[in-house]
Amino acid sequence: MLKIAHKIIFIYSAITLCAMGMAFAVLWYWMSDYADNLYYSFLEERAELIAQKNLERCSGNRVYDIYMEHRTDTVAKPVSTQIVLDADKTQATRRALLRFMSPGQIERLRDKGELKFKHGDNLGLAVYYPKPEGNFIVIVMLNRHLGEYLHRQMGYWLIGVTSLCILIVVLVSRLYTQRHIDTLHEAYQRERQFIHHASHELNNPLTAIQGECEIALMKKRDAADYEDSLNRIEQEAQRMSQTIKQLLYLSMAMNESDGESREFIIWKDFLNQFNDNERVHLNVSQGCDSCCITANPYLLKMAVGNIVRNALKYSSDDVDITLNEKSVVISDKGIGIPRQDIPYITQPFYRAANTRSFQGNGIGMSLAVNILKLYGIMVKIESEENAGTTIIMRLAHGNFASATDNGSK
Repeated sequence: MLKIAHKIIFIYSAITLCAMGMAFAVLWYWMSDYADNLYYSFLEERAELIAQKNLERCSGNRVYDIYMEHRTDTVAKPVSTQIVLDADKTQATRRALLRFMSPGQIERLRDKGELKFKHGDNLGLAVYYPKPEGNFIVIVMLNRHLGEYLHRQMGYWLIGVTSLCILIVVLVSRLYTQRHIDTLHEAYQRERQFIHHASHELNNPLTAIQGECEIALMKKRDAADYEDSLNRIEQEAQRMSQTIKQLLYLSMAMNESDGESREFIIWKDFLNQFNDNERVHLNVSQGCDSCCITANPYLLKMAVGNIVRNALKYSSDDVDITLNEKSVVISDKGIGIPRQDIPYITQPFYRAANTRSFQGNGIGMSLAVNILKLYGIMVKIESEENAGTTIIMRLAHGNFASATDNGSK
């Protein structure tokens, strides 16, 4: 199955080729017709000159003889042929005309007095002149070698231009798809993967609840057994409720872009709320007491809170939060993240290989990263397995200011 980008390249190239083919076909036809008209214009002038020349040579009722005159240029090959026929000599004239045209064309010549025709590689013009001195027909033919040469050259040019245009279209389409369409395709694939994982995460607790209910109803049990079943059902229900809430928060974070719910937040005061846990320690660098950010406080708390809770969950030691001039750093000395899992740890529902024994669904880190991106905060993860993890949240310049600066605006 072709990727969307390849389909678009193919469609654009096909449309361009068809459009150019039609345009070049019209141009070819127009050029051919234009070249033939130039030849016929020359033949008309030549026929008039020959007629005047022969009329000047004639006197009284002199009868014209059938003759052929060749006109040459500097090369040996004849360029044009002029023929003057005595139209009053019907049989001889007809035999001469049949050498160059069909009987139907001869009839049209007699009816209309002029006929344009083609004979081999020549274009011809026959003109009937009824005169008191005697009726005669002038035939002028011109070889089309120059026209054919021009047609060939034009064909070569058209083929070259068409090939070049197709190459340009393919390259431009590829460049465009690499920058835009491939991104959309990847987003679509991530969306499909997200839906698949979400349905799986919601199905697991539902299956567990259904199984507990079926087991509890299979036979009569004492109150303790029913209480244990209800406790397990409650745990699975809470797990499903937590998953649904996180999915809703993730959707909220991805759609919260209008800025209406944002306000100025002092980083020091904001981070102090995570200092309630005795294992969490806040360190504020010099000059950062009044640093602020413009954000939705509820979403920002959710993002930073998820990172802090992960640090507490995967570590039995203390967790340090450090506020620097343009970054917030959260570090622990826990189990760490395997090197091969770090690039994927921010994807929804992805969990590192060494976290299978810990409860979770893999949404928290993805939710945190998506929320922080809204406020121009880039997340960098540094980790070493069995040594600890450091999450660095780098603040964009536009989201870093002092409280006094914000108050003066």
